[in-house]
Amino acid sequence: MNRKGVTIHHILFFLSIIILMASLVFYLTKWNSFPEEIGIHFDGNGQYDVIASRYYGFYPHIVGGILIAGLAFAVFLINRKKTGLNITETGEQHFKTELCLTLDCLSVLLSLFFANWSRCVSLQIPLNINFMGNLELVMMTAVTAGIISEVIICRKHKIQQEHAQNYKTVHSVCRLTAWLLTFGSAGILSVAWERFPSDEELYFNPDYYGLAYFSNLDVFLDKRFLLIPHVLIFILLTVLEILSAKAVKSNKNALVSLTDRLKLTGSVFFFWWNLVLMSEMSIGIFSVSLFLCLYVLFFIIYLKRKKSEPSV
Repeated sequence: MNRKGVTIHHILFFLSIIILMASLVFYLTKWNSFPEEIGIHFDGNGQYDVIASRYYGFYPHIVGGILIAGLAFAVFLINRKKTGLNITETGEQHFKTELCLTLDCLSVLLSLFFANWSRCVSLQIPLNINFMGNLELVMMTAVTAGIISEVIICRKHKIQQEHAQNYKTVHSVCRLTAWLLTFGSAGILSVAWERFPSDEELYFNPDYYGLAYFSNLDVFLDKRFLLIPHVLIFILLTVLEILSAKAVKSNKNALVSLTDRLKLTGSVFFFWWNLVLMSEMSIGIFSVSLFLCLYVLFFIIYLKRKKSEPSV
């Protein structure tokens, strides 16, 4: 990372810490005015749905601190390790700088997210759902913009190499990304498993024990149904891995490209859908339609490439 990037990184990093620490100090100033139990969690309308010990009011600071520390550690590793990308040294430096700054921006936005949550708990007022929703939208926009910028940097500073070598690199990246997203999603579910159902009012009703809310169906079902998408994507990736391995041995490049696209796209969408389900929100028809359209497009491209591919 260049000097300018390091300076901006330090500013954003310390800004994240200051925002979160300020919310912690503000919460502590209200400590003596709290009863033993206060509202600490909000439903989809911004109203309290969890009343618990005031010690649980530290939850936003703890989770926010862990996330910020994790992002800071990721930035540390990025600056210490080679990316392994097929780009020039200048491109490598620009790529690292852009990636680190994207994570720094995400860190600031996350600190604002948890600080606003803590503020509402401190004042015992409803959560502004519109503000939090817009903040999440800004997070997604920042990440998307960062990814686009990093792709442009890679293309601009790409080192020319033989097609076969470049082909192998793309294949490896697709495999690695797909499996990392899949195992990452499973890890998130394992951490969140005990909190279902998230609506604590229903949690204390024995009839809802072990259930999770599925917004698309507007019903509470056995939380083990949350495992189904994880099982499906694991099966899908395993089948595609087998097909891909056979295609590589047979030099069927069109099929290799198809499996790479299917693995990467499938893992991204299933990762997103799993997060939505774990948040007990609805999976939108737009994302499902986009997923299906992309898969159809990939098969069309495959059929066209297969026709022009020489037989082995």
